[in-house]
Amino acid sequence: MLFAEGTSMSPLPLSVFMICKDEADRLELVLEALRELTDDLVVVDSGSTDGSLDIARRYTDRVYHRDWTGFGEQKVYAEGLCRHDWVLNLDADEVLLDEVKASIRAVFAEPEAARAAAYSLRIRHVSRLASSLQPGLFNPTNVTPRLYDRRRAGFKSSAVHDKVEIRDGSKPVVLKGDVSHISMKSFAHMWDKIRSYSELSARDWVAKGRNPGIATLVLDPIWFFVKNYFLRRLFAVGAEGFVIAVSLSAGRALRIAMTWEERRRLKLR
Repeated sequence: MLFAEGTSMSPLPLSVFMICKDEADRLELVLEALRELTDDLVVVDSGSTDGSLDIARRYTDRVYHRDWTGFGEQKVYAEGLCRHDWVLNLDADEVLLDEVKASIRAVFAEPEAARAAAYSLRIRHVSRLASSLQPGLFNPTNVTPRLYDRRRAGFKSSAVHDKVEIRDGSKPVVLKGDVSHISMKSFAHMWDKIRSYSELSARDWVAKGRNPGIATLVLDPIWFFVKNYFLRRLFAVGAEGFVIAVSLSAGRALRIAMTWEERRRLKLR
């Protein structure tokens, strides 16, 4: 297996899967950090043209193409390609640091019967311009299940949502250590992602019969700025954090406007 060559530690009985499109500027950092963990890396690409495929194939021969249909659906497909029942999902801009890799190994040192159904990772924002991948003390943090037994947990086929659901209702265990999230490729790329997500969310709202009013248009973006800049601590990322918070709030307003637009389009059809 290509991925396991040259490693100094034995790989775990663990599959790692990720979805990808045009992540060449960050992908090698992500894959390099995975070398010692797995002998089964699955990359599902949705049409990269920037060299991402060449980078991925240097680390694994398990690279697949699937046209984009939504976050959850892509991840369900990728999960289904995994060879092991224990799987780890990472985005193509998330780098495992040493402490969390040690925590993952500690999980596999336990008897399988003693393991939780799922484990959460501490995914922490790191600026693209930062001098180190090590996040600062107050950097924004998202704790979410990513390491799990797919016999007991997994993603749902949703175009918008991509969170692991644990089928027996148990709570995930949070692992020690951080995952560095280099979330921003460029400000232009960030806005493209926000616009795309707003469009998907608007379609989801229309399908569910939601019709937000003017009060939501006024209040929701304001609350979203407060939540992201202060509560989720984007202030700790400096000017970049301020621009991200403003852009995310604009995306909320855009989602509402797109919902109205889509409802009107369907009514006139």
